[in-house]
Amino acid sequence: MKEEQVRILVVDDEEGVRNLLQRILQERGYDVLTAADGEEALYVVSQGEADVVLLDIKMPGMSGLEVLDELAAQYPDTCVVMVTAVADTETAVSALKRGAYDYITKPFNRDSVIQKVQEAIQKWSQRLQDKRRYLQLKESFTEQTKRMQEQFAELVNSLAREHRLLHELAARQGKAGKALLSELPQELQEPMASVEEFRNALLRILKKG
Repeated sequence: MKEEQVRILVVDDEEGVRNLLQRILQERGYDVLTAADGEEALYVVSQGEADVVLLDIKMPGMSGLEVLDELAAQYPDTCVVMVTAVADTETAVSALKRGAYDYITKPFNRDSVIQKVQEAIQKWSQRLQDKRRYLQLKESFTEQTKRMQEQFAELVNSLAREHRLLHELAARQGKAGKALLSELPQELQEPMASVEEFRNALLRILKKG
């Protein structure tokens, strides 16, 4: 995933901070949007317009932590980097435990901001790749399971037909036919019982998956 395809949202109630971060990131070629409060930030993300969010911790109205909780619950693929004052790193660490990827401190160091954002983008990209791979594997598993169920149904029908035919032929032979049936292995005398055992074992495996 190319960096220029990533959409970054800067959320801060201070216009000067928003503009500074936006300028730093736009100089690197990123597509950057801004939001002045938590409600606006959640709306932007809900519209699918942000992949990585730089989120101020202390804002009027919804705090950064409250916004973080909403993002984690509703938009878990979004990668969040908290923005905090140097004196409030304890809250930033708390944010990490609640799902934030990392944090940056004010006043900003341009290189540090770029580095944190690049790392967040890598994290976001890996998360999407993992999700895509999971969905592919899930689809493949579903298709194979359906195919196995169809083949199993065909096997059951085939065994039932052959078992019925075997008994019909034996019945025509009278006592000799019954004697032949009694000499067959138990699995062939009651094939459906063996099939049912196999079916139950297969279902147990599928449930574990």
